[in-house]
Amino acid sequence: MTEADNGVLHTLFHSDQGGHEQVVLCQDRASGLKAVIAIHSTALGPALGGTRFYPYATEEEAVADVLNLSRGMSYKNAMAGLDHGGGKAVIIGDPDRIKSEELLLAFGRCVASLGGRYVTACDVGTYVSDMDVVARECRWTTGRSPESGGAGDSSVLTAFGVYQGMRASAEHLWGDPSLRGRKVGVAGVGKVGHHLVEHLLEDGAEVVITDVREESVTRIVHKHPSVTAVADTEALIRTEGLDIYAPCALGGALNDDTVPVLTAKVVCGAANNQLAHPGVEKDLADRSILYAPDYVVNAGGVIQVADELHGFDFDRCKAKASKIFDTTLAIFARAKEDGIPPAAAADRIAEQRISEGR
Repeated sequence: MTEADNGVLHTLFHSDQGGHEQVVLCQDRASGLKAVIAIHSTALGPALGGTRFYPYATEEEAVADVLNLSRGMSYKNAMAGLDHGGGKAVIIGDPDRIKSEELLLAFGRCVASLGGRYVTACDVGTYVSDMDVVARECRWTTGRSPESGGAGDSSVLTAFGVYQGMRASAEHLWGDPSLRGRKVGVAGVGKVGHHLVEHLLEDGAEVVITDVREESVTRIVHKHPSVTAVADTEALIRTEGLDIYAPCALGGALNDDTVPVLTAKVVCGAANNQLAHPGVEKDLADRSILYAPDYVVNAGGVIQVADELHGFDFDRCKAKASKIFDTTLAIFARAKEDGIPPAAAADRIAEQRISEGR
């Protein structure tokens, strides 16, 4: 056993980030597929979570990511009131270079081999069209196109849920859920972020954006000249007068470098695993920055794909996603009552539901 293997096994069996029911390594040499599927919990029902397609630097990095993401899905699904546990998959590689029909079909066979213990969907690097291909080999696939019996793009409701979380944060901090006149910085204006910008503008917010993809920024500023673009996330988090910061790209946005210089009074965004490590939630609280837990406010997408399994109804899903407003307020109230950061309060509530499910 190598030192790296021992590190992965230690994470799985002994660390706070472990405790998973099952981790599956998948490979199809003909198509180039290398994937990891992690099932964190099935206490509340079949594990549900998306498939991330990403060029990880190492296999160990991929395993660490899928363990964290799948654990987060258990908490997300519990807080969203879904009868699903948490799971996640990662495909290792650059989707722009290696994604193919053969690879996606091979991945579908891997998911199908779990017999329904894990239900997959879209995530970073995978899209509705990809899920249509995966579904040809696996009936436990959501996030499909309407033409293939699915609900389509889940980013619409993900953004709506984040917007509801922002409204709840504004209500808690300023006594008014309206974002009119508030300056909101959105880091990452891709699948979810550009929908979030639309909600913010409709509510009268002043919006500042950034994205590593220039075309994503250009699309928004051409459509909405009132939106301001800055060079990068470093510039965004230091923007003077920022009220709300919305990390909507990859995880780890809140860390030892960013939290000390963050000008915003609220953090509420769509990215998963925003806290880079345990203790960051306390650092935010010490600076009186209100943090809306990521897996609570970004649950709109999983609410949609879960509904797809039972015959999708958009209005029903939107009504459920709108309750993220109430859930977020309840977390803030629990945090104040227990004298703990909101992230810890959300964990306690989620863990209680998972425990009751067992």
